[in-house]
Amino acid sequence: MSSFVLKFKSGRFIWSVLVSLYFLVFFTNFFSDAVPDRMVVPIIFAYLFVLWLAVEYYFGSPFFQSGVVEPSPLWRGVFAFFVYPYIGYVVADFIWWRLTQFPINHYIFGVLGLLIFGLGVYIRLATLFGLIKIAQIKPNTGEVVFSARQFLELRWQKICRHPRYLGTLVQLVGIALIFSSWGGLLLVAVLGLPLIFIQARYEEKALAPILKSDFAQFQRVAMLFPRFR
Repeated sequence: MSSFVLKFKSGRFIWSVLVSLYFLVFFTNFFSDAVPDRMVVPIIFAYLFVLWLAVEYYFGSPFFQSGVVEPSPLWRGVFAFFVYPYIGYVVADFIWWRLTQFPINHYIFGVLGLLIFGLGVYIRLATLFGLIKIAQIKPNTGEVVFSARQFLELRWQKICRHPRYLGTLVQLVGIALIFSSWGGLLLVAVLGLPLIFIQARYEEKALAPILKSDFAQFQRVAMLFPRFR
C-alpha cells in the first residue's frame, strides 16, 4: 500500500540531519538579509517547515500526499507545481512585491499563521506515526501494508477519511497567513483545495479494492472536513 521506511537507516538519518542543518542556516541567513526588520516570524516558519520535511523524508512519506497508497504520479506532479510556486509567491510578495498583503501589522496574521501551520504539522505527523505504528512488511515482497481494521480504528481516521490531506490544507492556509498574503489564501481556495480533493478521490479509488468490505465503513466519515459529534 505504501512505501514508508520502518527500519532504522543510519545513512538516511545522517543525510536528513545534514540537509536540515544546511537549510536551517540558509533560511536564517536569507530572511535576516531580506527582511531584517520582519525576520522573526519567517525564520520560525522556516525552522518548522524544514524540520517537518526532514521527518517526512526520513520515514519515506511523500511531502504533500498521504502515503497510505502510492500517489498518482500525475497529480503528485501537478500538486508540486502548485505548492512550490505558491510558497515562492507568498514569500516574494512579503519581501519585495507587496501586491496582496493584508494592510495591517504582519505580526497579527503572522503569529496566527504559525499556530495554524503548527496545527497542520501536528496533524501530518500524528497521522504519519499512527500509520507507521500499524504498518507491517510482507515477508515475501517487502511491501508495506496495513490491516484494514487497524487503519479504520486510527484516531484521526474516525473523524476524517483523509486526515493527512486535511493537514496539508491547514498548512497551506497557515503559510498564507504567516506571510500576510490574502493572495495566498485565494490561491489555496481556487487551486489548492480542488487539487487536494482530486488526490483524495484518486486515493479512494485505490483504497476500495484494498479495504474491500470495510470500504463502506471508511466512507461513513467526512471526506476532508471533520464532523465532531
